[in-house]
Amino acid sequence: MAKQQGSTGNRWPALTLAEVPFAETCPQEPAAPPFHDIWAKQSDRRASARLYWLKQPVEGRVNQISHALFRLLPCDLGSDLACRLSRLAHWRYRNRIFAKRISSNLQRLAPERCGTPERHRAALLSWWSNIGRSIAEFSVVNQLWPKGRITVEGADNLAAARAQGGPLIFVSIHLSTWEAIFAAAQQGIAPPNIGPFQPEPSRFTNRIVHDSRRRRNQYIFPPGQRSAFRLQRLLAGGGAASMTIFIDEVRARQVHLPLFGRAPPDKGNAVVAIKLANSTGGTLVPVYLKRTSGARFTLCVLPPLARTEDAERSYPVDATIAQFNDIFEPLVIDNIEHWYMLGELRLPQP
Repeated sequence: MAKQQGSTGNRWPALTLAEVPFAETCPQEPAAPPFHDIWAKQSDRRASARLYWLKQPVEGRVNQISHALFRLLPCDLGSDLACRLSRLAHWRYRNRIFAKRISSNLQRLAPERCGTPERHRAALLSWWSNIGRSIAEFSVVNQLWPKGRITVEGADNLAAARAQGGPLIFVSIHLSTWEAIFAAAQQGIAPPNIGPFQPEPSRFTNRIVHDSRRRRNQYIFPPGQRSAFRLQRLLAGGGAASMTIFIDEVRARQVHLPLFGRAPPDKGNAVVAIKLANSTGGTLVPVYLKRTSGARFTLCVLPPLARTEDAERSYPVDATIAQFNDIFEPLVIDNIEHWYMLGELRLPQP
């Protein structure tokens, strides 16, 4: 297919959401291993079959039932109930490697909050409490914006970003109930809103996520070359769609942003966001979500990042990643108990 030449350089022809089947937003499910491998002598085949045919279906059914029940509850009631249940999850997983990593990262990144064993335990419980609330609030995430549970702070910044022209590319991190950023962008501040996402390991969880996004008609694409082309083409053509992308994603078993003193990444969602902005004439807009009380939130829109003043009017990759870090690293430290990726961050040993 021939490419079109535009003011932002070579790019694929513009595309509309009406031309994209919604099924493309559903990640491909893994092939089923033979059922008789449940009794295989090879440990890897046996483990794979038991995970697929036994463990994931049981956990998936439990998750589907709990998701359906939380959808029926008032937002605050479901959130408060999950907050109480989170103590059980904290106790259940207390000896797991990821739980110990959460505890260690909390002490290293926010030592002033963990000065005594009591304060450390309180901070840990606060982290687990937010996770419990976020899981329950995912079930009602499509209700949060229509019911006025998300207020916007920084409307002037949003107007300034729109004034720059081109598609808005919201850049964020996994704070509080992060899925609500997707929902608010789609249902309120910048529809239609698209983006990429990293599927969950369980096919049953991915079905729940896909169904929730289908209900608000939001196209969030799984990884892959075709998805990359889709995002590029949907953002092209005068800003018909906006995009939301999280730059603290897990890649190669590591969270690469914020940096926390480490070398900046040369690939990943941050680089994707910058390159898409450069190729489509888009504007990078940092945003984040903070919990105000219970199941109520503030969506904070920060000033759009400025492009260079050269002829290309672009975002340099290295300098822009440094800007991302300057914005989001302090936010993570200040809201460490609401940062979901605390359990995925693998800091170098001191």
